[in-house]
Amino acid sequence: MSLARARHGQTARLTLTGELTIYSVAETKAGLADAMRNADDLEVDLAGITEIDTAGLQLMLLAKRHPGKNVRFINHPASVLRLIDLAHLGSVLGDPLYLPASEPAARTP
Repeated sequence: MSLARARHGQTARLTLTGELTIYSVAETKAGLADAMRNADDLEVDLAGITEIDTAGLQLMLLAKRHPGKNVRFINHPASVLRLIDLAHLGSVLGDPLYLPASEPAARTP
């Protein structure tokens, strides 16, 4: 997992790349906590996430519920959208989720 930090005015932006799983969540949590110490408004770009598990989802929930901080997740890849949907947490996370209209139907021979 890699984290890139940027600042746009009062908003800090954290770009995550790689796996957000039990194996990397401690490192990611430390980077997220550091970014939250320095900004009340944080945007987390998930476009580079290649895999996520429930530990990653728990970290997302923890960040969203942090008092006094405005955390937004953007650019959700398909793997993150599937897990959010499976856990029925779209409304809890409260970020706009862009879902494809439909997936192509599988052909049967």
